[in-house]
Amino acid sequence: MVLTALAATAVQAQWFVATVPADTSPTMLCHNTENGYVYCANWGGDNVTVIDCRGDSVLTTIEVGEDPHAIIYDPTDNKVFCLDERSQSVSVIDGATNTVVATETLGVWLWDGVWNPVHNKLYLLGHGDYSVKVMDCATHAIDTTIPLPDPPYGVCYDSTDDRVYVSTRNDSTVRAIDCATDSVIAAIKVGPAPNKLCWNSQENKVYTATAASADSSVSIIDCASNTVVATLKTGAWPYAVNYDPAESNVWVCNASGRTISVVDGAGDSVIADIPTNPGSPQGLCSAPDFGHVFCGLRNDTVLVLDAATHGIIARVGIGGRRPMTLLHNPIDGRVYTTDYSSASVSILLDSGTWVAEASSPNSLARRASTLMPRAQLLAELQQDPGLSLFDAAGRRVVSGQTCSGVVFLRSAGVTRRAVVPGQD
Repeated sequence: MVLTALAATAVQAQWFVATVPADTSPTMLCHNTENGYVYCANWGGDNVTVIDCRGDSVLTTIEVGEDPHAIIYDPTDNKVFCLDERSQSVSVIDGATNTVVATETLGVWLWDGVWNPVHNKLYLLGHGDYSVKVMDCATHAIDTTIPLPDPPYGVCYDSTDDRVYVSTRNDSTVRAIDCATDSVIAAIKVGPAPNKLCWNSQENKVYTATAASADSSVSIIDCASNTVVATLKTGAWPYAVNYDPAESNVWVCNASGRTISVVDGAGDSVIADIPTNPGSPQGLCSAPDFGHVFCGLRNDTVLVLDAATHGIIARVGIGGRRPMTLLHNPIDGRVYTTDYSSASVSILLDSGTWVAEASSPNSLARRASTLMPRAQLLAELQQDPGLSLFDAAGRRVVSGQTCSGVVFLRSAGVTRRAVVPGQD
């Protein structure tokens, strides 16, 4: 069912697809690459909306625990894990049937988490909880509780070193967790009150936005040494940070400053400050297959930016209000926004160099990109031991057998982009 489909200006028609209904206060999104659905956690609705990406429509709604906040996809088991904040539980959704197959009570107001593909575990953070909970995705059991001196806030995974990084705001620290031993191996002092984290796979660095009354900056951590290599001033109140693998840059939402800062991943410097007036930036996602970055603004619009030049390509009005979290689906060429104030999800087309869409069972056939057969990908990985494979979000891919969609191949400092067909 489509709630709204705007047909306004030529710019609108180029980028905007539809707004579909969700439920009260949609917060987070994840993409199931196996079944081709997007899952939206509705914090105020106690449920998850499932969106069919090919039909741009709602498939079903799944009841979960109270106040689901974060949602994480596990491609190893084809499961979706929903972190139910108020009910202090994890609802486990089977991606094959879209039904809840388990509910695990943790006794923690769950806030955020990250999936580790090497060990197939979740690292879970909770409000006011002085620890990180480690859940086995196969059994849903808590393997380990890692104690912390302060409650955690932000989290990201570094697949190069098999580590999880966690920010703790009260003591202005980012901690590195060795996932082989599930123990803290470094406590790294950063700027005051570190917010969210992101990992740069090409430079092997972690970035955290820090914001206090007299300080608005981004701290950059070298993962090899677990030391801060730079602290950069940004606009007022940096919050969200997003890595763009196409240019190896990090984009920062400066909520109070109404600007977006762009950090050069190699040079550790701010190379652009982009005004977003009249809207305040809320969230970001990169669409590296066509060199775009999308930013949700508080005035119910989405900015489309050129990742290379940092220029604004379009300001797109959406059918919902207050786009907060953004997700890129590289297989179907879509960007999704949680419209927090209107109980909806808006869908945008990653346009620009797209060819006209045609009816096809495999949406990859609609792309202007060159396809790489899986056999060719596997042969290249076998022939070149130094070849690294990354997905569209910049995360290292462990096996070429399971990946599909946009991938990046990096060897001897050279990065190539390719599209691997799915199994449909």
